[in-house]
This record gives sequence, structure tokens and C-alpha cells, in this order.
Amino acid sequence: MDKQTDVLMNLSVLYRSTQKYYDRMLFSMKLTYAQLPILIMIYEREGISMHDIAQSGVYDKGTISKTVKHLEQNGFITIMTSEKDKRNKELYTTDYAKQQMSKVYEIRRDWWQHLIQNIDPSTFDEFLASYEIMASNARAYAESQQENLVFFEWKKVSVSAYPDKMATVLSIAGCNFCCPSCTKSDLVYIPENRKAIADTEIRQYLEKRAGIIEAVCIEGAEPLMHPHLKEFLKYVKDLHYMVKINTNGSFPSFLQELIEEKLVDYVSLSLKSGPRSYAKTIGMENFDTSLISRTLEILKESAIDYDVTIHLIRQFHTTSVLKSMMNWISHVKHLILVPFNDYSSAIQKDLCSIQPKKLGSIIELCQPYCNQLEVRE
Repeated sequence: MDKQTDVLMNLSVLYRSTQKYYDRMLFSMKLTYAQLPILIMIYEREGISMHDIAQSGVYDKGTISKTVKHLEQNGFITIMTSEKDKRNKELYTTDYAKQQMSKVYEIRRDWWQHLIQNIDPSTFDEFLASYEIMASNARAYAESQQENLVFFEWKKVSVSAYPDKMATVLSIAGCNFCCPSCTKSDLVYIPENRKAIADTEIRQYLEKRAGIIEAVCIEGAEPLMHPHLKEFLKYVKDLHYMVKINTNGSFPSFLQELIEEKLVDYVSLSLKSGPRSYAKTIGMENFDTSLISRTLEILKESAIDYDVTIHLIRQFHTTSVLKSMMNWISHVKHLILVPFNDYSSAIQKDLCSIQPKKLGSIIELCQPYCNQLEVRE
């Protein structure tokens, strides 16, 4: 774990420790940490509405209603109809609450002083300023609707990614598998500080290079788990690019949709193992391999180009497993065998490639099950 960038874990520790402290200190008052910010908001802004609380604290209506009901039942607030607008309800603290608030502030101040001990004042001021910006950004982002596809890696020019085409290669983060052999762990275990590539930069490049670059390749982790992919592909096809997608094959319905709408021209399916041993090779206990079977059917029945790629790993691809895989994919158009050799960047570090002397027998085993067999080093 990267301690320097694990912001969420630090925030979680701070939140849970704060909650534990406040719940202990407020127990005798029949208050909880979750209710406290709303009570303070009402006390400092008498007559505030639930709508205003929602806007200030980014609370959902259900949370506010539940908290307000609890505060009213325990004698902390009263709810009154607004004289300005009979449809609105205004919230006021009771006399009982007013008598308790000095204790509440004392509890809050005590915790605050505990948190900031041993922190240089100037350093803390800088932190508060940054934290306020982060909170503002969080509020704005939570209320926004993110519709852009986010890419984290970009190889602007490739002559090998798309057969016989000059291509640009974009990589999406996020995967529904956790394959031990995956060499893109930073796209699976996504670091918090991982910067995305600006959408405008990608679009400007594609618009400027249209006619020079011939194809756009979308890789992962797993591209098909992102619903906004379709809109991006429509944009790419409007620029007259060929499109290739690399997939693990677990989203057949979405793949078929893209094929039917002519948004993809080439698919590369990464096949991990035979049906019985598939779960182990993708880091799971169980997996429904009918999804992969359906993807294979879709590719075979479609008119688009495709390949099935197998990264050969000594621990996973025994002769019996390879026979099972060949029976499963029988009569595919294009089979690519890649001896696994990227040990250092794999999630599981002890994996290794097949023995070179066995490659010939593997080729002989696989040849009858495909129209075209290719071996890549």
C-alpha cells in the first residue's frame, strides 16, 4: 500500500476515530456523531429548511428526514411551518438543545485540539486551505454527471496494435477480473493519484490526425465494463477511424450491441484457460464461463475481424488444459499464442512462461482448431 497516496484510508481512519470519540462523548445526551453536524447547523442558522441542509452538507433527503425525526423525538428541535411559504418547514432548536450546545462545542473543541497537536500552525493552515478546496471539488463532482470515458494510458502511434493499420492506443482503467498474470496492475488497482489524460487532448489529436492515423485501439483492464464507451466510439467512427477493442469476453451483450451498431471493426479476445479452470486464472473462486462462450459465438457469427489470444503460462497451461481450450474455441478465425515473459510486472510474481522446447508441440496441438495460427514473442 502506498502510504503517500492512500488518501481514502487516511480519511477513513480519521472519520471512524472521530465517530467513535463523538458517539462515546454524546451517548448520555442521546446524540450521535452523524446527527451532530445537522444539529449544529440548525442551532447556528435557526429557521433553516431541510432543503438548505441538503445543499450545505450534500445530504440526501432520506438521511435528513431520519435525522430530523430523531432530533425532534429527543427534544432537540421543533419543526414549524414557514410564515413566508406554507409549503416549507423551518427547523428550530428547543430550549433543551440550547442548554446542551455549550457542552457540544466543548466536546468538539477538545477533539479538534487533540487532532492538531504537534502540527506546525503554518503547515496546518496550508492543509486547511487544501482540504477546503478538496471538499468544494467533492461537492461539485458529486452533483455532476460524469459522461466522459476516462483514459489513463496512451500510445499515440503504434504499427502493431491493429493489423496492417497505423493506430493510436488508449487504455481504460478498471476490470472485473483480477488475473494473477495481469501486467497492468496499475489499471486494476487504480492509485488515487493516477492522473487521467485530458479528454480534450485526445479529441484534438484524433481530429487532427484523421486520415493519417487509421485506427483507434481501446485496451484495458476491461473496456466493455464502461457504458460510456459507446458514445466515445460513435465519436471515433464519425471521424472515420477503424476501431479495435481488446476484451476479456465477459460482456457479450454489450459487445454484440457495438457490433450491430457497426462501432467496432476488430475484437481481440484474451482467453485465460479452459472452462473448468477459468476462475483460478482470473483470481476468482467461481465464474460463469457461459459469458465467454457467448462472446465466442458472437465473434464467430459476426462479419468483423477478430482473434483469440492466449498468453502461455507454465503454471496454468498444461497439455490437458490447452486441449480443453481448443475444444472450447474450435474453428476460430485467428488464434494468437504469446509465451508469457513479463514476470516483473505481473500481479503474481512467481509465474513463468512455458518451456521453449514445448512450444512446437503446443503449436501442433492448436493448429487444427483455427484457420490461422500466429505465435508472437
